Amino acid sequence: MTEALKQYVLLNPGPACTSPEVKQALLTPDLCHREPEFYAVVRQVREELAELAGGGGDWSTVVFSGSGTAAVEANVTSVVPPDRKLLVIDNGVYGDRMRQMAAASGIPHQTLHFHWTEAARPADVGRAFEDDPSLSHLAVVHHETTTGLLNPVEALAGVCRTYGRALIVDAMSSFGGEPLDVRWGIDYLVSSPNKCLQGLPGLSFVVARRAALESLSGIPPRSVYLNLLNQWQAQEADDTPFTPAIQLFFALRQALEELRAEGLEERFGRYREAAAALREGMETLGFQPIVPPEWRSNTLTTYPLPRGVSYPVLHDAMKRRGYIIYAGQGDLKRWAFRIANMGVLTALDMEGAVAAMRDSLAEIG
Repeated sequence: MTEALKQYVLLNPGPACTSPEVKQALLTPDLCHREPEFYAVVRQVREELAELAGGGGDWSTVVFSGSGTAAVEANVTSVVPPDRKLLVIDNGVYGDRMRQMAAASGIPHQTLHFHWTEAARPADVGRAFEDDPSLSHLAVVHHETTTGLLNPVEALAGVCRTYGRALIVDAMSSFGGEPLDVRWGIDYLVSSPNKCLQGLPGLSFVVARRAALESLSGIPPRSVYLNLLNQWQAQEADDTPFTPAIQLFFALRQALEELRAEGLEERFGRYREAAAALREGMETLGFQPIVPPEWRSNTLTTYPLPRGVSYPVLHDAMKRRGYIIYAGQGDLKRWAFRIANMGVLTALDMEGAVAAMRDSLAEIG
């Protein structure tokens, strides 16, 4: 017999809690991925994602079957010409991951390091461009899920425009949850359905300028599967080079329908209210976020662990009460934990999480 799984309130930064309708959308009839019924869903999803990002006909969406990291790696490894270099902003695990992708693919690159609780400084990016004309692209994480820090993407886009460089934005855990618009000057926006879009894991996508995608034809491919140009050209022709995760496209279509019904600004507002409820409640318990207020996102908060309490002990106490918190990453794993308010959660859910934290601390002593 299959053991029934308990439904928890997911406070991890994706996959997030979804609606019953999104999960139900997976129950489609068996469908071949080369039939027009499937291509119609792919077209709809691609068009809606580009529109949601602020792009019109000048932008197009490329969808990959794979986690968010798949689309990030496809982007990073597909767009930098052999004779140019990538500039990477590293102020968290995910910025450093893009550096690792460039290194693994033999892409010349330079890294600007900032503290994990410090936003990137646009002036430093400008100086890097002045010092090295071979830098053709800037790669930055909008919402560094390592800590809950927001990098100033709009200002960085302005620097890229000034110096004529292209901008790659990892918007994995901010797209649909924080204001973000490709018209700021973003050439490539990368994200996934299973965070603020409130879809399911297993797909990822790049919203890019058509002109930028068309220019990739002169760059030798560095991957077969994670080839941005090849994937885009196939999808533009209602085709696919590989078997995609068919049912997940239907779940994403449902999630986008729910976002339209809620309204993008209304979703931003719900996330802001949920984050405020969490932070106000946690403050009454003596917790303070590690990221300064001016750089905090509205979707995730990182807190120091209470003195003498390990993460596994706190995690298990919260899980017994129906809530899943998340460990810190890198060096933060030893002394911090994260609480996200992505997905279908509301301020009331976060008040429940605070109450569960209060009871967990009382239990731990």
